[in-house]
Amino acid sequence: MRKFIMSLTTVASLSLAAVPILGLTQAANAAEPAVHIAYGDLNLASPSHAKIFKARVETAGEDLCRAKLRSSTGLDMPIRACVAAVRREVNRQLPSTQRQALAYAAHAKSVEFAAK
Repeated sequence: MRKFIMSLTTVASLSLAAVPILGLTQAANAAEPAVHIAYGDLNLASPSHAKIFKARVETAGEDLCRAKLRSSTGLDMPIRACVAAVRREVNRQLPSTQRQALAYAAHAKSVEFAAK
């Protein structure tokens, strides 16, 4: 009986020691860089606001790709390709109404009047 209890105690101790290690590997995977791009304050149908949104996407893409480059996993593509992938992903995740507004802004001409 004593051997059984010692074996059970050893197995339980090893199991408890493995739990934090599993948590560390999950935490490392959870630390994948991500960005959030705000657009609620913009009217994406407006060419000037669409330009601001595109600048936000570019900045966030560059920041994300540089963060991935510095991470332990590294970056398996050139930064320009990474930023292009971020642009595609942003477009994919954008609601269809906002995508349509961006398309409208791309075709609309921005007219600015100079005050005299």
